[in-house]
Amino acid sequence: MTVSARPRVRSSALVIVLLLAAAAPLTAQSADSLALRLAAMTAVTGYEDAMADSIRAALPGSRADRAGNIVWSCGSGDPVRVAVCSLDEVGYVVGAVTAEGYLTLRRVGATPMGPLFDQFLEGQRVTVWGRRGPVPGVVGVKSTHLQRGRAAGADDPFTLDNAFVDVGAATAVEAASLGVELLDPVARAKRPHRYGGDLLAAPFAVQRSACAALLAAVRRLPADGGVGTAVAVFARRRHFAHDGAGFALLETARGAPAERVVFVGGAAAPDSLGLGTVLAARDSLLVASTMQPVTAWNLPARYPRSPVETVSLRDVAALAERLVAFLGGAR
Repeated sequence: MTVSARPRVRSSALVIVLLLAAAAPLTAQSADSLALRLAAMTAVTGYEDAMADSIRAALPGSRADRAGNIVWSCGSGDPVRVAVCSLDEVGYVVGAVTAEGYLTLRRVGATPMGPLFDQFLEGQRVTVWGRRGPVPGVVGVKSTHLQRGRAAGADDPFTLDNAFVDVGAATAVEAASLGVELLDPVARAKRPHRYGGDLLAAPFAVQRSACAALLAAVRRLPADGGVGTAVAVFARRRHFAHDGAGFALLETARGAPAERVVFVGGAAAPDSLGLGTVLAARDSLLVASTMQPVTAWNLPARYPRSPVETVSLRDVAALAERLVAFLGGAR
């Protein structure tokens, strides 16, 4: 791929905005505000430290288990009720740095995302999370002028092999001076958009909103947690076969088997979007990894697995209410 005019995308103002967004505490109490805040964060699977730290700071009494999941619990005895949401997203890492200072990418996460997922990157802003903090970049596009007269195949769809990220460096040494290294996580620049009254559009909006609902629900529980034991897990590495959630559930089962486990954050058909609907389904991956009965509570979503995945904040509030009742011991 040839990039004709090399834009300089280094912007101190943008870097400051990204740093503030990443560091700001999760002080909002409502599920709506939490969903907006979490949707603006990046947590490429395997690189969830910043988001996990934010959740832990926002949830007094929580802890990090040996797998790095954030676990909160209260109450004691039976029955044990567990709610799980996933923090991570399918994303990319730096695969190489060219002599001209461009970055190439490799996808991270085993979840199939469909043929358009990589194509959505073409010409888009991204953030590279380097050792010195976030570095803004842009994915180059083929030069319209240089493509003229080329043989058939020049219009083939964009693939990850065509992705060259410009971070404003002219050499590999300049890229390194920005703090960019191999395997640094890379994701689309997050700009959550609220529209239509109560709709929220963002990459992975369903997962982020589900975690916002769980966080809001836990904050509303009584100090003793109600009847029995309530456990909330903010899990890592969903997109590596749910291994974070699987570890947390196995650890819970060693103490006292859960009466019921609810996994929140799946995307359901959008027929009832905005009606305060939460749909139940079975989650076979977690059942297989834990040998426990697991129910998935899914949020209706439009345009799933796209940069404008959309959920209704009314549905998010309904999920929070349902989680309050579930963790508090209601039948």
